[in-house]
Amino acid sequence: MSSAPQVRRLGDVRAARAAMETDARASLLAAAAVVLSEEGPSALTVRRVAETVNASTKMIYTHFGGKDGLFNALYLHSFAGLTGAFQAHGEVQDPFLRLDKLISAYRAFALSEAALYNVMFGDLGRAWEAPIESRRQAWTSFATLRDTVRLCLVPDRAGEASRISYLLWAAMHGVVSLELRKLIGSAEDSEQLYHLAVAAVRDAHGLTR
Repeated sequence: MSSAPQVRRLGDVRAARAAMETDARASLLAAAAVVLSEEGPSALTVRRVAETVNASTKMIYTHFGGKDGLFNALYLHSFAGLTGAFQAHGEVQDPFLRLDKLISAYRAFALSEAALYNVMFGDLGRAWEAPIESRRQAWTSFATLRDTVRLCLVPDRAGEASRISYLLWAAMHGVVSLELRKLIGSAEDSEQLYHLAVAAVRDAHGLTR
């Protein structure tokens, strides 16, 4: 029988620390989005975000390097959320059905993550201008939508996919923005208007069967 001492198994400290750091980062980004949405761009400071989650300003500097780093991370984090909402339907084989799901996913994301949607298309732009590299990365969020539109078009119209995707997004974004500002009636009214606006673009550009 071995006489080697028995060592009780413990958790991986490095993994636990990494998880804690990830959680802390996520909490700071969520707090920044809420401050921006509820208090406006002038309130979005390192100190205010830290206060919101009972953290030190040093934590923000550690994770993001300062205010600009925080804003950039918040911007990219918000678009990553939309990317995830779209990519959840990327395995749907029928492009027309996939387009249905992407259109519904866009509105669902905007309504469920209103603070992040405001970061992407609202108040953050009044406080800070995203670097060109970040803007390019952000707009890759729409790649799934554009690729799906392309598959719905007949082959000789594939070159129109980008332009038609912008038209479709304009209809989606326009109605959702009005809905978030409570300018177009009830949720039922807003949903109906959303699908009517989208259907008008789809019918006009051959995105229906």
